[in-house]
Amino acid sequence: MVLRYPQWLIVAVLAACLTGGCNDAPSTVGAEFLPDTSQLRVLSSEDTLLIEATFTERIAQPLFNTGILYLGRVGNLEARTLLRFTDIPETLATVSPDQILSATLILTPQRYALGDTSSGATFVPFRIHKVLRLWTPQATWDSLFAAGDAGILDPVELGQWDAPIPLQDTVEPVRVELSSAGRELLAEWFRWQADSTLRQQIYGIALVPSPGAQAVRAFSTQAIGQLTRPAPMLEVVYRRSPDQNDTLRLTAGYAGSFLSPVAADTSQYLVLQPGIAYRPALSIRLDALPALAALHRAELRLPLDTAACWTGNRERSRFLILTPADSGAPSWLTTTATYDATSGAYISKSIAPMLEYWLRRSRRGKLLITLQGAELYGHLDRLTLRRLGSAVPELILVYSERPQP
Repeated sequence: MVLRYPQWLIVAVLAACLTGGCNDAPSTVGAEFLPDTSQLRVLSSEDTLLIEATFTERIAQPLFNTGILYLGRVGNLEARTLLRFTDIPETLATVSPDQILSATLILTPQRYALGDTSSGATFVPFRIHKVLRLWTPQATWDSLFAAGDAGILDPVELGQWDAPIPLQDTVEPVRVELSSAGRELLAEWFRWQADSTLRQQIYGIALVPSPGAQAVRAFSTQAIGQLTRPAPMLEVVYRRSPDQNDTLRLTAGYAGSFLSPVAADTSQYLVLQPGIAYRPALSIRLDALPALAALHRAELRLPLDTAACWTGNRERSRFLILTPADSGAPSWLTTTATYDATSGAYISKSIAPMLEYWLRRSRRGKLLITLQGAELYGHLDRLTLRRLGSAVPELILVYSERPQP
């Protein structure tokens, strides 16, 4: 097999040959440490078993108070949002549905969208329903909706939204008027909040996309440590007395998004997609390196198939995070791979410390491929790294053999 090595590898080998030809004797001390000859050797996963397996894992990734909410549909992907309002006062138990003059759900759209954005807007119609059971920050689609909506959502609609939402940097908030059923629910919450035995049964509302939705749109919510971000809000105008109205604004203290599982061709691709969530992994095997080998340089190449990617209206991720699966591994081993448009691959030239760590232990390791925190929760784009065919993940090692003791 004819091997193709990158330019940096050829330069490194030539440099080693030139420096190895120097006739100057080492110092007295240095002579004790240097072998008589030094030769760099190269291993490539093209002809040596260095990457034992490549696979995609689907992991549970709760999207709770991350700063972003998702709502809509793209193909078989459905995104729902659940909101729970935690600042209901205990002093409104006597407010009846007739005293509630209006109730408005207010959402703040964000710029990101996945799906049809050709018109300069997103069409994300949705309906509002009462949530019937407790949900926690660890909840996912599988734990709530895998068996359907029965017992989870009340079928009665409390409000609806059917207008396009413009795609602009600054967009007016979406304001959804609740129906009479929605005002009855609020009066019920007011009564329950005043009763310590019932207030724990206030589970909030669900925003469910209609079948005709053509995109998934991002909306703002608060995040842990970012309480100044706009959060979903219920604005309630009620009659306090015969001649006085008052306005109550409730903030969604609990806000989570739930994404339906969507099939991916994990036989042909390593799939990386936040939210759902798909995460690629590589099993690395270093048995081919001799004992006491000194690892001088390593390069990992991950070819991308852009035609199979899902891309929203943001720039595709330029960096991948490479991290060992071993929770006991030092954090400084985590490194990055950068997209190279010329080769169409993500390339890491800083992975040698991680490989050295595994080499000095079991000679095997599991490498996880993920995204930076902001991207991990800030979009739903799908990256498809090739794992079959002529372009596959490739690992190249440059090493030398230390003298035997």
